[in-house]
Amino acid sequence: MLHRALVCSLLISLGGCDGASAPDAGSAVDAGSAVDAAPPDAGPVELPLLAVEDLEVAGAFRLPSATFGASDLNYANGVIALGATGETMFIVGHAHRQAVAEFRIPELVQGETLSELNMADPPLQPFVGVLDRVDNPQAISRVTGMWLQDGALLVNGVEYYDAPGDNTHTTLVLRDASDLAGSTVDGYFRLEGRAHASGWFSALPEAHREALGGAMIAGNSSGLPIISRLSVGPTAFVFAVDDVVGGAEPIPTSPLLDYSLATPLREDLANGGGDNDLWTHLSRAVYGFVVPGTRTYATFGHSGGHGPMGVCYKCVPEGRDAECGGYCSRDPRDYSLMYWFFDVEDLAAVRAGTMAPHEVRPYAHGPFESPFADGRPQMGGGAWDAERGLLYLTMLAADREQGRYANPPVVVAYRLR
Repeated sequence: MLHRALVCSLLISLGGCDGASAPDAGSAVDAGSAVDAAPPDAGPVELPLLAVEDLEVAGAFRLPSATFGASDLNYANGVIALGATGETMFIVGHAHRQAVAEFRIPELVQGETLSELNMADPPLQPFVGVLDRVDNPQAISRVTGMWLQDGALLVNGVEYYDAPGDNTHTTLVLRDASDLAGSTVDGYFRLEGRAHASGWFSALPEAHREALGGAMIAGNSSGLPIISRLSVGPTAFVFAVDDVVGGAEPIPTSPLLDYSLATPLREDLANGGGDNDLWTHLSRAVYGFVVPGTRTYATFGHSGGHGPMGVCYKCVPEGRDAECGGYCSRDPRDYSLMYWFFDVEDLAAVRAGTMAPHEVRPYAHGPFESPFADGRPQMGGGAWDAERGLLYLTMLAADREQGRYANPPVVVAYRLR
């Protein structure tokens, strides 16, 4: 359980303990200053580390499988961002279409079956494509992160199969998120961190901004094709939102957590030794944020092949008749949601120059339990609602009760105990 200092810090972020109220989720943050590469005068505020047991399910909701506009939520990508008041959610639909819609978040229900959950109404804004609304010479084809800033929707993306690893221009800005279909779209802008940074967005709590040199984080990880162009572990790059909205060229980023194929989070990605419980060829992080009131950078995703049978490439898994299409677990039951928690003090040490970004290791990691995630569970994305203290995570293909071929995600919300 979190001790009293953490609880009070969390209440401060929600307006309690005589603290001021936090800004609405998804609203503008004071992130306009340029990334400051100079070492801080002092380390991070002394705060406790989060334990996975400190997260509890607050409820969940369903999303309709029907087609709305240019797409639907079956086989969804599942990347999300919160609307300006935290009452709505932008979400990426079918993976082949990469279109975005906005839904109102229904009342959360702590149910054990899908039928107990509330279904979201048809979207406030139907699905519209975003990636090809401007010239796209690098064939960016997968939305990997979104963030609402001053009424604009920031979008990170990558080319799904970037064999030469030459993507440089990864970021778009939809100037009017309240009019997805009609908004002006600017970009693609060049992100200094390239595919290593072109994933999720999250805001840094005020307590850590000086030590980490900014107010926003962008992150990504391996888990898509061509591992050599991605970080072989979760990343954290500090950047300034105003640089993105203002169309800076390039958008400066400062790596606090980053890996490569030469310096991965864990060696033996195939788990040939049978003792790799940290990161394999099947691992992917899809969201990360610094948890308010703690010194934890919490990242979430999914993984596999951590058991004694390990990971194989285009092999026939045990008990199956056909080979898998790429990397897979030899044991078809060996897949799980995962979490990787990092100490912000280590990120501050990277900024101060006393650690390298690839030297940081999580202080805690392991399988992450979630309702409505079974079979081969996968997450699509996440978002933190600072005002309500809720972490939203999308469980992909978790709702199979809306039709024979329907499989939209279920959104599960967590709160801090």
